[in-house]
Amino acid sequence: MIGLRAMTGLKLLAALGLMFWGSASYSPMQADAAPAKQDAQTLLFVSKNGNDANDGTKNKPFATLEKARDAVRERIRGGKLPPGGVKILIRGGEYRLTHTFELDERDSGTPEAPITYQAFEGEKVTFVGGDTLSPSLFRPVSDPEILAKIPQEGRGSVVQIDLKAIGLTDYGKLGNHLAVAPELFASGNVMSLARWPNSGFTTVDQVVAKADDAAGKGYTFTYKDGMPHAWTDVRDAWMLGYWGNDWATNDLEIQTIDQRQKRIETYKGTSYAMKAGQRFYFYNVLEELDMPGEWVLNRETGMLYVFPPAPLHQIKLQLSLLEQDMIRTDRTSNVIFSGFTLEISRGNGITIQGGEHNLIRNMTIRNMGGYAVKIDGGRGNGVYGCSIYGTGNGGISLNGGDSGTLTPAGNYADNNDISDYSRIKLTYAPAVEINGVGNRATHNNIHDAPHFAIQFRGNDHLIAYNDIYDVVKETADASAIYSGRSFVWRGNAINYNYIHDIAASNLRVSTAGIYLDDYMSGVEMRGNVFYNIGKQAFKLANGRENVVENNLVIDSGTAVAFMARNYKPGEKNYNSLMGKFDQVPYRGVIWSERYPTLPNLLNDEPLLPKRNIVRNNIFVNSGPITGDPLNMQLGTVENNVSVGKLSDIGTVDLIRKTLELNEAAEAFAGVTAFQPIPLRETGVQISGLPHVPARLSARIVEHPKNGDAASSIGMDLNGNRLVAIHDIQGPLKEGSDYIVRDASVILQKAYLSTLPEGPQALVFSFSGGSDAFVTVLVKP
Repeated sequence: MIGLRAMTGLKLLAALGLMFWGSASYSPMQADAAPAKQDAQTLLFVSKNGNDANDGTKNKPFATLEKARDAVRERIRGGKLPPGGVKILIRGGEYRLTHTFELDERDSGTPEAPITYQAFEGEKVTFVGGDTLSPSLFRPVSDPEILAKIPQEGRGSVVQIDLKAIGLTDYGKLGNHLAVAPELFASGNVMSLARWPNSGFTTVDQVVAKADDAAGKGYTFTYKDGMPHAWTDVRDAWMLGYWGNDWATNDLEIQTIDQRQKRIETYKGTSYAMKAGQRFYFYNVLEELDMPGEWVLNRETGMLYVFPPAPLHQIKLQLSLLEQDMIRTDRTSNVIFSGFTLEISRGNGITIQGGEHNLIRNMTIRNMGGYAVKIDGGRGNGVYGCSIYGTGNGGISLNGGDSGTLTPAGNYADNNDISDYSRIKLTYAPAVEINGVGNRATHNNIHDAPHFAIQFRGNDHLIAYNDIYDVVKETADASAIYSGRSFVWRGNAINYNYIHDIAASNLRVSTAGIYLDDYMSGVEMRGNVFYNIGKQAFKLANGRENVVENNLVIDSGTAVAFMARNYKPGEKNYNSLMGKFDQVPYRGVIWSERYPTLPNLLNDEPLLPKRNIVRNNIFVNSGPITGDPLNMQLGTVENNVSVGKLSDIGTVDLIRKTLELNEAAEAFAGVTAFQPIPLRETGVQISGLPHVPARLSARIVEHPKNGDAASSIGMDLNGNRLVAIHDIQGPLKEGSDYIVRDASVILQKAYLSTLPEGPQALVFSFSGGSDAFVTVLVKP
């Protein structure tokens, strides 16, 4: 049910659309309106026990979505589409998709008569893009040559399955985020390709020879740390690293390795030139298969080796296989997908190509190799009230609108929970990616990721009322919300977001809440609340005509940081910046009316940061406005107030999202008409979102043998509660073996002292969702 606050927020967003974007976006509530009358012709049924020779009634359901689609297509072609549209109700069960379910313009409904594909009420429907591997198919490793390669920690625990023997022969290729190779999942948890180090990174020592991709020559370099296991083979052995900086990754296949000299040759180069001291790790190496939850696939023999995180009969092992989209629409309009789950696939969950007013609602999309949803073009297409997690690339990609006429698409991501994304492509694969003209990301919860939450390009986008936290966990010079390098991407608004708990570390020397990079200009940022941002709340890099107004920054490193840029004509980045003027009619009538200062910008010292406004902001226990003084001299910086504690401005409870400002407080004397910030309206505003599982803070916890300290494991419960913890011997006892304190489990010294050296697998069970696994590595 949509609550009152959600309805109010949607009406507000519709009003904003009319005021600033030219048209109101299609509301998901329209799709909830009951058809005028339901009759037998309005409903079709699909069931695991159905038959495509049936008539699609409840008692004689179809077996496949394709048959239901074709039945609807016949009705549309014959002009027999009922006034309320058609609902295809899918009965409970797990359906294996071996190919894409496709719709085109022949499958369109109308605004008054949509076509809905929906889970039958009260039944769990799951479409799976991979196979379940039966425990009976696994065998102990018996080949002496293979056993010799498996580390001592894994011998006796690693098992194997012959994929070729069961007809599975498409293994993909590692290192390609656009065509992801198969992945292995245990009870919904992605397993890690055997890697070293088991957590964290090693580093480049020296770059001996630079790469030259044009000449077919990769890098030669040395690495610092000594490896614990001797390798005998480097075929299909890979590395993932931040090779040239801390904000972009590449996968490199190893050509040769000399472990004694710590010297490696690769087949190709990287996006940014490799540097000494940069981070990387090795993966898909049989000799590193030493931890529960790791696996390796030999693509030549088809043999899969896995170190199970729990006994095989207690877990469900699944291998992702479908490389294409699970569902794809092409120029289809007024179609709704609702209430079911898509999971375990190498490609994207759903791609919407063109069309109007298509809606993805109340879905769970998880454990994809690509994106959960890609919307490319069309108008009023959206993702609403979905739970999205465990994606190899990003969450939702929105594209659409006409840059020539600045006509908005109105495509949207609204009221979704998006987390644990960018698993394979660690950088530039955000929870919501926005391109084109006039699209929006609103009321989303976004969390748990190595890089951006939202990245936008283009014009007149709205990013509002999102609750963003615990992102930018592994990168530097990055932020929760990001865009950069354009004078012409104008009219974007970042308003009323709650961005919090993005702590700085040695790896995140330059994280920010909102970052406008490389001359990004013309962005409005109002009413945002920042809390516990380790470095900068706002980071503005030499753009112009940006507005930072009426924001609240709490307990953060620096409130606003102005960063200098020094682009010069002829340089690659300068050409990239200026080349965007050639992509749009910025001197035309439409653009001139919308962005009056843009037509003359190139005659107005374009590289100078003119007319930025930082005004009427409140900074609580946070650093001041800092950085390049030229930004301040050429702009307006006024009426900003710094105070020492929250009580100086009113009553603030960030956990409950209550914000009651005392305008009579002395702090407000320097602020002109600070406007209320609707903090409680940030994040998901509807009830009944599909369940999100609990997560653990680490895959591996190290503990020294005979150590004196207990070990702590953080939990992100997501509304669940911990039910039990098991090891190989059985259940642990709460109180003596572990205690629960807030959102952490403390493994007690008495229990840890009983564990032998080496890896010990633990299984955490929760009140809802899948189990989670962690390995306690007892070190000598």
